[in-house]
Amino acid sequence: MADLPAPVRTRAEWVAAIGMPLAVFGVYISLLPAINAALALRLNALNPDTAASNLSWVLGLGALFAMIVNPVAGRFSDRSTSRFGARRFWISTGALVGFLGLVVVAFAPGVPLIIVGWVIAQSGFNAALAALFAILPDQVPAQWRGKVAALIGVASNAATPFGLFFVQLVKDPVAQALIPGVIGLALITGFVLMLRERPQEKSDEPFGLGKLFGAFVFDPRKHPDLGWAWLTRALMTCAQMTALSYLTLFLINDFGMSDDEAATKVFYATLVNVVGVLITTSVAGWLSDRLQVRKPFVVVAGLVGVAGLVTIAFAPSFGVLLVGEFVMGAGMGSFYAVDLALVTDVLPEDGDSAKDLGVINIAQAAPQSLVPAAAPAIISATGGYPGLFLTGGVFGILGALAVLPVKKVK
Repeated sequence: MADLPAPVRTRAEWVAAIGMPLAVFGVYISLLPAINAALALRLNALNPDTAASNLSWVLGLGALFAMIVNPVAGRFSDRSTSRFGARRFWISTGALVGFLGLVVVAFAPGVPLIIVGWVIAQSGFNAALAALFAILPDQVPAQWRGKVAALIGVASNAATPFGLFFVQLVKDPVAQALIPGVIGLALITGFVLMLRERPQEKSDEPFGLGKLFGAFVFDPRKHPDLGWAWLTRALMTCAQMTALSYLTLFLINDFGMSDDEAATKVFYATLVNVVGVLITTSVAGWLSDRLQVRKPFVVVAGLVGVAGLVTIAFAPSFGVLLVGEFVMGAGMGSFYAVDLALVTDVLPEDGDSAKDLGVINIAQAAPQSLVPAAAPAIISATGGYPGLFLTGGVFGILGALAVLPVKKVK
């Protein structure tokens, strides 16, 4: 341990550094199992012929609201003077609203109400996420951010197979939606109870519609590094989303699997993917802090992730598909290890960290809306799901290139 930077100095920093990844795990275990499998299985059971298009509507509209709510909640979080704590209030309230949305999804009798529930779930959990990510620049020392970002990357990826274990185990659609949400809500609540914040002083600066709508924008000419970081995250998320949301339907349609078999295989695939993530994340996060460089890890992430997507696209068997999942996970692990640290390193020093992170999170939310919206057309134009995955590979290459112009970090 002698080669590590100075240790976390206070209880607040310790809680933020350790508790924050667990809380992020809680948010993602509530959302990602549904994105990866539960929603596709539910829609396929309702009508197999329209499952792909219905999934696009559900995921697309949910992500659209997530894209809107995330930066707005971040803006209000930056200016909140709640005695409960600016971040704690939005984290706890957002998580509760998000869980209520999952309840609606669980008991919805048809597609329209599933859409309503998913919109509520995405909105609530993304409000929580906006305030949660602001804890990193608020309370975590700069020399620890690479390690904490790496832990957050591990947590967000581990949430998927952990949640999918219950999805493929319980079979019942109500339990598939609610069990991961209950686990997530418990972890978020535990973090909120441990977190300590000083109430913020009321700002004398007027807060009108201009300030509110400012939550959606930043000037890339004034902050070019933040602009390139935004584009990098957007492109890498596009690459990941192509395989993330449509793997279940790919296995059902191209491999001829039943719904139950596909749920189990998706669990195995995501588990292998996370093994790849864990291997590279644990190394990349440590090396990134040690070497004080971020960009090389993003470049490697893009290129290795593309290799994984190509392997998945042309996989002749499920065994080869697992190899592709492992390779893709190894690439994305390098990205997750440094992406959040890179973003916080280039944030403007204007006291609006949650707002700025909310704008950055649009780069993650927008592809979750745009990719499902475009996916049916891409699948039709390219002749199937492999074409969708190869399109994701193109985005991965562009994401690797987009980080190169960043100047503030190496």
